[in-house]
Amino acid sequence: MAFDPAKPRHALPLAGETYELIGSFELIEAVEYAMKEGVGKIAVSVVDGMPSHDLARLLSAIMTASGHKLSQKEAADILWNDVGLSGDENNLLRLHLYSFLKICLSRPADREATAKEMGEMLGELKALAASPGKTTSDSA
Repeated sequence: MAFDPAKPRHALPLAGETYELIGSFELIEAVEYAMKEGVGKIAVSVVDGMPSHDLARLLSAIMTASGHKLSQKEAADILWNDVGLSGDENNLLRLHLYSFLKICLSRPADREATAKEMGEMLGELKALAASPGKTTSDSA
């Protein structure tokens, strides 16, 4: 499928499923309404220590606006039971959400390049996490 800058898409792995996030002005509006803050600040906050209860609210807003109804309580349960409140999976979720928001915030003409850049970054992080060395000092 060709990249559509008017509707940027992002695959979000979450709790054993992969969900397609679809960027739109309505999604940005839903995120800003839910978080009571501008989406630019939200994007930075998600990777800069956003509290877990706010992360659950953000996840709920993004998923629901992308057509995957998810209450804040359900999002919190996923964080608590599946992802964890810290650690690698939580960090990866935060990076996915940051990447998606960064793509949405980019100028339409730049969204495809930003999506490629974010995909490469996430791919590198997954490769590093999946390639332990023979010893601790040899790990990626």
